[in-house]
Amino acid sequence: MEDKNIGINLHLQRHLGWHKARVKFLELLIVSLIRTRTVVFSINAVSLNDRIICSNLRRIQRFFSDFTIDFDVIAKILMAINPIKGPYKLSLDRTNWQFSGINYNILCLTIVADGVSLPLLWTMLNKRGNSNQDERKALLMRYIRLFGLASIECLIADREFIGQEWISFLAAQPIKFYIRIRENLLVNQKGRELKTFWLFNNLPLNQVRQLYKPLVINEQWVYLTGMRIINSKNQVEYIIVATYQFDCQTMQVYAKRWSIECFLKSIKSAGFNIEGTHLTDQKRLEKLFAVVCIAFVWVYIVGQYQNRIKQIPILRHQRRAFSIFRYGLDEINRALLFDLQLVNKYSQLLTYT
Repeated sequence: MEDKNIGINLHLQRHLGWHKARVKFLELLIVSLIRTRTVVFSINAVSLNDRIICSNLRRIQRFFSDFTIDFDVIAKILMAINPIKGPYKLSLDRTNWQFSGINYNILCLTIVADGVSLPLLWTMLNKRGNSNQDERKALLMRYIRLFGLASIECLIADREFIGQEWISFLAAQPIKFYIRIRENLLVNQKGRELKTFWLFNNLPLNQVRQLYKPLVINEQWVYLTGMRIINSKNQVEYIIVATYQFDCQTMQVYAKRWSIECFLKSIKSAGFNIEGTHLTDQKRLEKLFAVVCIAFVWVYIVGQYQNRIKQIPILRHQRRAFSIFRYGLDEINRALLFDLQLVNKYSQLLTYT
């Protein structure tokens, strides 16, 4: 495969400024990840090219151990090739897993797209459990430094991402937010404190209620929108979303948070099996995550392109039969097997976004 010019490197070279041989290796690795659907080095050493496998394995290992990557440049590449036009709905979430007693914990900031989120920035958390407010603020300030505050339409996040200092930080920027809060948080209403779920306790299931007056939670004024649902455990659950502005579309916007879950699933079991890595060094893992993210966005772009040519079938409840990511992953693999010219056509899509 190395003697055949796929063409991805031509588009990456403009941003990376690396030696051509290094960019070519990155292209081969991205294509190999898509072909093998795994990040395991030993498997990619077989798929990388027709060289001796042990030589390929050492080459992969050296790339992740010795080569320095500027992750701000990677973020700019991901922004440049993403097909979504700003200002952007950003989604914040954390993924974690364990292997042989080692905790892998990554805080991700993504752009909401069609049915999925596109990765942009991340922080490797060298600990178990939730991120803290300083880590979230640093990630968002890095985004603002690279792409500007005006490029943010809003930030969507789940119950983990709350706290007085964090909400104050978002309001001070100001960044419009849609953040789910815990149902047992105390809210001050008419001089008395009560748990937030009481404000929505008498709602029929699946009916949304918006409160037209702001309330104080953690010493911050916010507007609340809530509903009661039956969750997967057949239990009543409250979805309560806080915003610093009243918005009649609050629940519809917050529902897009699910897109980041789709991204995380796609880089795990439904795509590149990143949980299969045995890397324990945080710096090496961050490099691997960067390569996976570039591969992911390219796959998504191809899936989106193919969906315009031949639309994915729509099933009951208006759901697609399969995701745009899966469409792109299958299409690139088919092209790699049968039509290298089509692969080059797909690589050209990176210049049109």
